[in-house]
Amino acid sequence: MKKTSFFFQACLAAALLAGCAAPPITPPPAPQPPAPPSGSLLETVSADEMLATIRDLTEIEVFSGWRNSASSGEAQALDYMEERLRAFSNLQAMGLTTERQTFNVQIGAELRESSLYLDIGGKIVEVPADGLRGHRDDPNLALRFDSDGRLNDSQPDPVEVENAAVYIASEEALNAAPAAELRGKIFLVPYAMLDRGRLGVSGATAVSARLLSKDPAGIVMVTQYSTRPGESNGAFAGDGSGFTTAESPHTPPILYTRLEDLSAAGIHSLDDLAAVDGARLVWDADISAPAASGNLIARIPGQDASKAVILGAHIDSPNAPGAMDDGSGSAVLLEVARVFNAAALQPPVDVVLVWFGSEELGLYGSAHFTATHQELLDRTIAMLQIDDLTRPLDGVPADLYLVTWSASALGKPQIPWPQALSGLGAEAGIPLKVVDEHSIYSDNNSFGGYNVPNLNLIYMSPEMESLGGVWVAGTIHSPYDTLERAQEMRDVLQQMGQVALLAVTRPGPDPASYRVTPPARQRAVFVASCTEAAHMTPGTFLEMGMALSLAGLDVDLIPYGQAVTAQDLQGASLVVALPCVDYAYTNATPSAATLSAESLQALQDYAESGGLLLITNSAHQLKYGNTVMAPNEDALAMNDLAGRFGVTFTGEAHTDGSVSPSQGHPLLEGVSGLQMAGSNGMVFEMQSGSVLAGGPSGAVIGLTPAGEKGEVIILADVALLNNAWGSSANTAFWKALASYSLER
Repeated sequence: MKKTSFFFQACLAAALLAGCAAPPITPPPAPQPPAPPSGSLLETVSADEMLATIRDLTEIEVFSGWRNSASSGEAQALDYMEERLRAFSNLQAMGLTTERQTFNVQIGAELRESSLYLDIGGKIVEVPADGLRGHRDDPNLALRFDSDGRLNDSQPDPVEVENAAVYIASEEALNAAPAAELRGKIFLVPYAMLDRGRLGVSGATAVSARLLSKDPAGIVMVTQYSTRPGESNGAFAGDGSGFTTAESPHTPPILYTRLEDLSAAGIHSLDDLAAVDGARLVWDADISAPAASGNLIARIPGQDASKAVILGAHIDSPNAPGAMDDGSGSAVLLEVARVFNAAALQPPVDVVLVWFGSEELGLYGSAHFTATHQELLDRTIAMLQIDDLTRPLDGVPADLYLVTWSASALGKPQIPWPQALSGLGAEAGIPLKVVDEHSIYSDNNSFGGYNVPNLNLIYMSPEMESLGGVWVAGTIHSPYDTLERAQEMRDVLQQMGQVALLAVTRPGPDPASYRVTPPARQRAVFVASCTEAAHMTPGTFLEMGMALSLAGLDVDLIPYGQAVTAQDLQGASLVVALPCVDYAYTNATPSAATLSAESLQALQDYAESGGLLLITNSAHQLKYGNTVMAPNEDALAMNDLAGRFGVTFTGEAHTDGSVSPSQGHPLLEGVSGLQMAGSNGMVFEMQSGSVLAGGPSGAVIGLTPAGEKGEVIILADVALLNNAWGSSANTAFWKALASYSLER
């Protein structure tokens, strides 16, 4: 954005608020009281400013992966936001601080080049094209989308293919064409033919596999924009298409392009693709496992620094321009900072703005943030994620929704935070609907396990679900998630900015105001010192974290890479040692996920001095809903800790699923059954103690003494701290565990 444009907006905002056209004052005036929920301050929220920010974001890494998770585009977007924050002189004078975080994700894709040249009657025309990201979680599948097939190789290694082109208009045309006529050709395919939004994952995968079986030299998918329900509009073309999981011994270069960008080549309809004589594809992509992503955190000091409100958005996009998902939320956060700066106004409490990386891969950025900002979480009144603006298909209604995951499954009502913010919106003339959805929506979910009231603000409707979800019916996760679509929704975007401003100017009175939990009596400390896997902590085990909080335990975590000290464990009635597991791929650098000698001694001393230590293990990495992912080559590292109490994990995996616990011990009071993840439990042997639950494969829960009063619980499977999707099998165990830890 031009400095002259920003200066004009700052002066205009100052004039609206103070009746003065002078430039921002440095140093700022004395702190002012919080602004009212509507009126002058809300009116300074500018859709034009936010659209200008979205424009800048959608110009990063154009046709080279955009702001793809864990990529150079994502890093450039974080740089952009940090640079914009530096220009806010009033906030700088107030003490604005920024923090950059770097963390690993399981898999990253860097799309260095994706060029497409079409030969039409001897005329060669270059047209815009982009590449595919590949699988998000499986390195073997993702590696098919690396141009030289070598993991963790960051050197340029472009692949170029050139040959005659053939337009395959439909599945019927594909099945009818002789294999010899297709082999070695470059396929031009309408994306509608394999659109996951229309066919589902299995249907899209099957069509993609048939295309690959014809042995093409390259494939170009051609998308077409549509706002009519039932028609293909490019959803999942770049990230999550059927090619991601299609089985094939060979994956050629695959690009996608928009029909609307082919006019320079004289192509105005899909049928015009038949006139293409030949094509040349240049493709350069690198897959890394693990890969580096990042967060940007900005703190605007409040009048009461003992309290905070957190606003979040994710800076990455799913291999698309990402104007709405989540350029919109990213722009809203910056607009909140701009409004405070222009008004020279200090917020009532600390305002923490967080641009999360790699949300699209599985909330990695927010999981890392919550793991590394435990003190902040304890003084946080509430957290609001803005994800995201959408452009509904024609005739599809939509509203601004506040979505949360409550503790209703644990017998507690909806938290007051959604209704409180909805009420503020109503005062300002902004209707907000509230929904309690027990599924993953966005980065706000990573806060649930730490007892932080949280919401996601999104423009959607239930009708979208019947049309393929918000991605299909909301024109996101597609090549058409562009500035133009965001401009069409400028009024909704402005309301989203105003809702975010309401959240930070009218917070609750204190961190307990929106919680439904009692005051904490003790602490439950999760030790993730050797647990890099983001989805194996309270950030994902959120209902277990809720259960502990409802029992009167303050849930804390020691993050990956940080040694455990005796001070970390003070006041803990329960300490949970999470499995050692990192993102080192088996063909890459050997794993180093182990507990340090200092950590091992601190945990041993805690147990032997009378504490309750829970040792867990896992044969695999896990993701949401106890989904089993890659094997965990670090599982036996937990013997370094378990062995100090006469327990040994044998290296064998349980084949049991459901387990019936023994009766009579208070640790399993009210527990009628338990559910492990498939073949994920690690068989263990104990020198002393008792087996509280087991199956044909051996012990699942064991209890052994430590010192005179301490006890150590052994869990074969860390999945017992979570539930599979739609299940409540392990909920009673968490409640019993919490009670036992407080009453023993």
